[in-house]
Amino acid sequence: MMHQQTFSAMIVKEAEPRTFLREIMSRSIDDLPAGDLLIKVHYSSLNYKDALSATGRPGVTRRYPHTPGIDAAGEVIESAGKAFAPGDNVIVTGYDLGMDTDGGYGQYIRIPSYWALPLPAGLSLRESMILGTAGFTAGLSALKLQQNGVQPGDGDILVTGATGGVGSIAVAILSRAGYRVVAATGKAAESDFLLSLGAAEVIDRESVLAGAERPLMKERWAGVVDVVGGEMLAAAIKSTRYGGTVTCCGLVVPSPSM
Repeated sequence: MMHQQTFSAMIVKEAEPRTFLREIMSRSIDDLPAGDLLIKVHYSSLNYKDALSATGRPGVTRRYPHTPGIDAAGEVIESAGKAFAPGDNVIVTGYDLGMDTDGGYGQYIRIPSYWALPLPAGLSLRESMILGTAGFTAGLSALKLQQNGVQPGDGDILVTGATGGVGSIAVAILSRAGYRVVAATGKAAESDFLLSLGAAEVIDRESVLAGAERPLMKERWAGVVDVVGGEMLAAAIKSTRYGGTVTCCGLVVPSPSM
């Protein structure tokens, strides 16, 4: 049974039409949404979608007041089902958490139990949120390359948007797995950072886009992790070798050259 009936949370509220305020406030456990799993949140992480929710972007969050936080790691306090028991450590990411369901920027969340996953062995709650949704996405991208048969000896792997959360972790994961990673970025000053993560080469994004107006481009990449979308994704697809694999996430926007 719960002993603490109130907790602290970041609350985003609409003070007047299209004007949003953010503050730490006290909330009641009873005010949390319906769900069969009550979790005490130990850690969350900061994502682009959280910033959109916190500034009132209706495409992310439609109802305010609201608590952002699209991921969370913590301890099960109450469970109405058999999947988890009180004391279990779990990770929650995706689904509606932090969008229209109060998220990880509160000390407690209540969710459907199928949203949660057991904390993997060898990973602490803190470490899981250091990786966060960005790391999870990067890991899925690397996994898809491997599942589609892309091997370290097949050629260069392009990572676009390489200084961002997903891109930087993808560079680190792939380089440690033995791939030769080419990191594309519009931030030339961050080259040393990307090389320290394991990138074999850092290129500017214009070199990826060069010739993208043509229907076909020179084959360059055995695989691609694209987090940019639009013309960058179109160019990456056109310049990937026959039999290669392109993974994409984030802002996948149609391009006139596609």
